[in-house]
Amino acid sequence: MTHGRVLVIDDDANLRELVVNYLKDEGYAVLGTGSARGAKELIDDATIDLILLDVRLPDGDGFDLLREMRAVTSTPVIMLTGRDTPADRIIGLELGADDFIGKPFELRELRARIRSVLRRTYRVDEQDVAATMDVLIFAGWTVDLTHRRLINPSNGDVPLTSGEFDLLRVLAEHPKRPLSRDQLLDLTRSREWTPFDRSVDVLIGRLRRKMMENGDTIGLIKTIRNVGYALTADVRRRRLAPTSGPGDGGEALASQNRH
Repeated sequence: MTHGRVLVIDDDANLRELVVNYLKDEGYAVLGTGSARGAKELIDDATIDLILLDVRLPDGDGFDLLREMRAVTSTPVIMLTGRDTPADRIIGLELGADDFIGKPFELRELRARIRSVLRRTYRVDEQDVAATMDVLIFAGWTVDLTHRRLINPSNGDVPLTSGEFDLLRVLAEHPKRPLSRDQLLDLTRSREWTPFDRSVDVLIGRLRRKMMENGDTIGLIKTIRNVGYALTADVRRRRLAPTSGPGDGGEALASQNRH
């Protein structure tokens, strides 16, 4: 049994081979390519659970490729960069990257970051489908904690990166309570991959934009001057039976008001 399918996109053949072989030994199914063109072909032809993407490629820029991927998929992406600067991280976050690791890196650190991103990413298996569903409901929106989904008031899925989902989850778990950037970093357990406050602002901006595009007409996430951010709606927490879906009026097994 594999832990997931990983695509390694890096033009350094030696490094790529090293990473591919290491991850295979760790139980992952791994594909590798050294170009943007090869990456597009593999993404089209295979089911990928996580992508390791080099910033510099011989036939294109990794950020441009990330932008193209985010237009069609929410597959988690860890950027590999030899120039691990705040500017690069901000650009990557704005485009939808889930994590960064600077070159050179320890293989064990890479493994830990892959595991962390996969844990945060929405995954569904037979056991998940059979289980009850834990949700947070506010202003017509549903945050499905079991399957890591956001459902809009029209009952449609809103694709979120793992960082965006974790940020919204924390805000919804502390409704009407202003949270500072440091608190958000701590509560999302993202200190290891977002060591600078600007990342929170970038994620908030992307999350607001996606919600506005999907029915948030009043701006539910407010900026609290000199403090941080807050979700302004009342939030209810519920556990729904497997036959119920968020927003379909199914019977709740248990419910708890959140203030």
